[in-house]
Amino acid sequence: ITQRYHPLALRYFLINAHYRSPLKYSVIQLEGASNAIFYIYQTLKDCQDALLQLQKEIPNDGKPARTTLDAKECISKLRNEFQVKMSDDLSTSLILTGAFLEALKLVNNLLTMLKKKQQKQQRLLVIQSLKEIKKEVMKVLDVLGLQPPCSYIEVSGFTYYTMLRFMPSVKF
Repeated sequence: ITQRYHPLALRYFLINAHYRSPLKYSVIQLEGASNAIFYIYQTLKDCQDALLQLQKEIPNDGKPARTTLDAKECISKLRNEFQVKMSDDLSTSLILTGAFLEALKLVNNLLTMLKKKQQKQQRLLVIQSLKEIKKEVMKVLDVLGLQPPCSYIEVSGFTYYTMLRFMPSVKF
């Protein structure tokens, strides 16, 4: 199985089952977990790449980061939802949906915004928003044991490579 799926995809698959429920294995579920891991780490890699390129624009003055209203709401919702679901009988299967996916979608939307011309102040808000959302997403992944021991590109590359190797009819 580990030749076909990245270990983080297997962990994601296991986390999506409640710990008191029987585990029902299927290739479709493992493929879904693999696709989800690919989406998560490709999004984080894109975010990291953008932040590295824009690092000189991020102020390092020790002040709290200012973010967009959407980012503030997203971070608050992610924190609250995480705490509620973990407190509710370790509902790990529900954590990686809802606010977590919304955070990843917002990261992608903010990355798209960065490609457009903006005033310096708005651009700075977008950059800081990306940084803060990424930090919160990483906290969730860390608690769930989904932090990669390697780089994002290695995880997403492994997942992409295995998809091509074992599912050659799939078009990306």
